[in-house]
Amino acid sequence: MYVARYLLEIEEFMDAENGEALLARAFLRVDEERGEKARRMRPGRARAASLGAGLLLQIGVREAAVSGDNIGIKRYSVKQLLESLDGKPPVPLAYVYGKEGKPYFRDLPFYFNLSHSGDYVLCVISSEEIGADIQQHCGKNVEKLARRFFSEREAAALEQAGEEREKREGLFYRLWARKEAYGKLTGKGIAAALSADLLPGEDVYPENLSEKAAASKNGSGPGRTLVPRGMASARGGAQMTTVRPDGKRLLWEEHDGIEGYSIALCRYG
Repeated sequence: MYVARYLLEIEEFMDAENGEALLARAFLRVDEERGEKARRMRPGRARAASLGAGLLLQIGVREAAVSGDNIGIKRYSVKQLLESLDGKPPVPLAYVYGKEGKPYFRDLPFYFNLSHSGDYVLCVISSEEIGADIQQHCGKNVEKLARRFFSEREAAALEQAGEEREKREGLFYRLWARKEAYGKLTGKGIAAALSADLLPGEDVYPENLSEKAAASKNGSGPGRTLVPRGMASARGGAQMTTVRPDGKRLLWEEHDGIEGYSIALCRYG
């Protein structure tokens, strides 16, 4: 399976002196639909992230067309990415959308997923369905949010994480990134994923479980973890495998190499 991961820091777009010139260059390097979407947005970080995502899609589809090797996280600055695309007309990407609004390439044999948070945009190109998310640790009242949106087991794990706020926040945003990635994989979004128990290294229980499926949680049937969290991947992230109660395997990948951010990828096994 082919998976390529790209990360762009967009802060250069926000620079008062050079940002506008960089944004103008970016508009010339993205596909028409992405450029039009960005033009409709108000100037600011959201527009910069949208253009950044378009640039990453350009580099991603070019490499996917010629490379059979998986690509670990490639980190770019805005200037580095623009230089990589200089002199190359944008690939004319076209999109179709699933019933839940999930975008797909119309004419390419690849899947993609985009996410942005804080100063970063994440893009993943894959030969199979995938979900990806990046979350900035932004100092919210994580205990209150966990009690409202997390499963009882997840909320309890957060409470047991100790008094050190950084440790609790790290666990909270790891879980939240996993929920976002899972929701984007299924196309049903974060609302559906909130009901899933995604405590790292444990069982995954998506929405609408039957009593019989839920009862397998402590048994030997579907729902048992196959590979625990913490297995090092060749791409620098932790890899995990879990099985849903319907028997479908989920393959997880987490990266925490950027201070103050959590990254999660999720695909079917």
